[in-house]
Amino acid sequence: MSDWPARRHLVSIYDALYQALGEGAPRVTHDAFVVRLHEASRAFGALALELRDDDDVVVEPVVYTVLLNALAQDDSGALALYALAMLIGPRLLVTLRDYLETETDPRHREILSRGSDQVVREVRAVGAVVTDEEPLDDPAWAESARAIYETLDAAGMTESLGPRH
Repeated sequence: MSDWPARRHLVSIYDALYQALGEGAPRVTHDAFVVRLHEASRAFGALALELRDDDDVVVEPVVYTVLLNALAQDDSGALALYALAMLIGPRLLVTLRDYLETETDPRHREILSRGSDQVVREVRAVGAVVTDEEPLDDPAWAESARAIYETLDAAGMTESLGPRH
């Protein structure tokens, strides 16, 4: 699988999600968000583990930094969940779809589909955990959310997180 161009790119994204969410979750103050961040971290870690090879893995720096910054700016974890479900998740789905459009190997297609399914599960799980929360009316939080969007946009991640071969 090491000669598969998508592998290194996807493992870098999955590892960034795994590491940032896992590092940040213990510091979050909202109990339900702690659980959600831990579960998301484990899910993306499992995807990364499936794709890892013996070579060094480079964590996708923009995704990693965006999530760590979101966790640092909002200790409730809401901003990180927003980043995951509303900004990173949809872009990752587009990335996976783009790879699926050109992939012919059935095993690779299965891996890509499993990744897409997991992203959708995570987005839905975030939606479920925030359903009963009061809407935030905080201009600083809204500005932080906007800054995440702008960071991804400035990094060339307006619609997707790649692909980068």
